[in-house]
Amino acid sequence: MRRHLVTFLKIIVVAVLLTVIYFAIDWHDSYTIISSENGRQETIYGKIVGPWDSNPVLFHADGASAPKPLRLTNADGQSSVNLHPGILTYFSNLDVPLFLLGAATFFIFVVIINSRWWWLMRANELGVSFFETQRFAWIGLFCSNVLPGATGGDIVKAAFIVRRCSGDKVRAVVSVVVDRIVGLLSLLTVCSVSVPLVFDRFPLFAGIIWACALAAAAVAALLLSPQLRRLLRFEALVRKLPLRIAAVVTDIDHALLQYRAHLRGIGVWILVSPLTYSLFCLSVFLMDRALGVGLSLTDYFVIVPVAAVAQAIPIAPAGWGIGEAAYGALIGKFGAAALPGVADAEQMMRTRGVALSVLHRTHVMIWSLVGGVLLLVDRQRHPSDRNLAFDSDDACEPASKS
Repeated sequence: MRRHLVTFLKIIVVAVLLTVIYFAIDWHDSYTIISSENGRQETIYGKIVGPWDSNPVLFHADGASAPKPLRLTNADGQSSVNLHPGILTYFSNLDVPLFLLGAATFFIFVVIINSRWWWLMRANELGVSFFETQRFAWIGLFCSNVLPGATGGDIVKAAFIVRRCSGDKVRAVVSVVVDRIVGLLSLLTVCSVSVPLVFDRFPLFAGIIWACALAAAAVAALLLSPQLRRLLRFEALVRKLPLRIAAVVTDIDHALLQYRAHLRGIGVWILVSPLTYSLFCLSVFLMDRALGVGLSLTDYFVIVPVAAVAQAIPIAPAGWGIGEAAYGALIGKFGAAALPGVADAEQMMRTRGVALSVLHRTHVMIWSLVGGVLLLVDRQRHPSDRNLAFDSDDACEPASKS
């Protein structure tokens, strides 16, 4: 009963988010004329014919017999009207080569991130090959389309790696958890390094990011620091738990502590995260250019990590609704700050933000079909393994030490 109630509440939250997004963005093309004499605004609705970012724009007003050219600037180069394309107009004018370049950049990013998981498993002496890791990770990406949150596929990754490493299930699952923790720390590192670029515009936002980064670092230190563990009497607290729960916590804790010997390598992954996640940010930026959103690359080094963390909240499959709300709100704020004096700038940029989120998320779903194919292949290889009931023949062999 409680599980059904939680599911129902999640559905309500997603429905409310999607409703707010629906009414917060522009679905119809329009432009606004601002009178220079009394500041009176007049909004005309219709449809943009052809490109929306040319000058003049061909605009077919509602009720008009034919489209007419609409000049966006006057003879002095000053804005004479404010054009507000609808979300569908942005998609219809997509720059396909830039979109494909952004898609290829994202593919390279995913392969590198999957390699991080492979390194973590090798560090914990789980003998899983590089290509096996890639296979499990792409299957997890595919399954995240139906599981709550952008990280919902981690559950499937854990199930597959447990089948592969049935001789040491705890360490196998912990590798997925540690990979997610390192990913979160990496995102916060990228965002913390980037927020000084927007500190003058959003000082409160920058302060919140730094506070979250410090809190995450403190939790990570608690997991691995012997001094902090003794100070907080961690082992004594575990012994007070019920026996079965204490045994599980102890096994997980021992698997986590094995990474203490590899802190230098983990630190390197986190320190190079600004380079690694620059591919993710560049992918979104290229799709920004494909749609004509208009933000700078440095803005996306702040926006993308924050939106990625928000999408991980386990409410909707693949974070749908959460991601659109995050990108819409952030790009709306950042875009409005970059367009001073433009009427309804935040509304216009919010529409572009939602369009960008939908485009990028849809392209990720298309990439995830690679995992769908690999899942079908796995089902052919394991026809009786429908519920991932694993046998000991797939147990991991210890990795050879190089």
